[in-house]
Amino acid sequence: MSPPTLKTRARLSEVRYEIRGELARRARELETQGRSLIKLNIGNPGAFGFRAPEHLQRAIADHIAGTDPYTHQQGLPEAREAIAVFHKMRGTPNASPERVFIGNGVSELIDISLRALLNPGDEVLLPSPDYPLWSAATILNDGRPVYYSCDEADGFMPDPEQMESLVSPRTRAIVLINPNNPTGANYPREVLERIVAIAAKHGLLLMCDEIYDGILYDDHVFHPIAPIAGDLPCLSFGGLSKVGGLGGAQWRSARQRRLPPRDGPARRVAPMRQRAGTVRHRTGLAWHRYHHPAMPAGRSPA
Repeated sequence: MSPPTLKTRARLSEVRYEIRGELARRARELETQGRSLIKLNIGNPGAFGFRAPEHLQRAIADHIAGTDPYTHQQGLPEAREAIAVFHKMRGTPNASPERVFIGNGVSELIDISLRALLNPGDEVLLPSPDYPLWSAATILNDGRPVYYSCDEADGFMPDPEQMESLVSPRTRAIVLINPNNPTGANYPREVLERIVAIAAKHGLLLMCDEIYDGILYDDHVFHPIAPIAGDLPCLSFGGLSKVGGLGGAQWRSARQRRLPPRDGPARRVAPMRQRAGTVRHRTGLAWHRYHHPAMPAGRSPA
């Protein structure tokens, strides 16, 4: 007798997450056949030999003994203070530890934020192509993704006019991924200013995934969204997994001007990872630069 099947939520049939779904399963099949694959589907620096800088590794090792108790529900106070200082230094108004939430990865915090924001049928403007977690989290939280184009012919840049044409009475937020995953595009300030103006005109929340903010090449300069947004409600997502080489040790900062200061739940990340984040932001607030024989050195933000 075959085991009984378990019915899953019907909404799951609408979710496509190929970097960990069918594409990943096909890759495993090829590996069992003896094929050697280079996996570029997930931003995972450690899998390619990139190590976290020594001071971060040391911070984790030195604070193992302090990781037994639960931490504050928003994250370690000293880590949130360091993150707030970092955001103030790059021009974010009203940055304070009370507006910083630390979670177990940006992916978790994206899901929590959308869960707190969306009612069934609400719409979120997402880039196409996007990092698929944004689409999946929108759908699983009963929202509807509406895609604006970032075409190769336009340098993978969004078209603010097209974005505004997609705004409807059900639109709640604009999502930006900058620098973009998967295209690598780094948005100029003029484009960001036009998008902020759209959000202000229509009363939309800005949600900016800035996890790659410290990985830039040539003369590119990263422009964070929060200083441009000013008093406009804005969530900035960032972490240590890419620029710090610490997969999973991520933080989110949330500037909440018109939102309640503690709007929605937040989960905790392991205290030792938060300690690493604190050290990273207090040592001159410098960005870790990767150096590898097969890859040009990244450029720190100006």
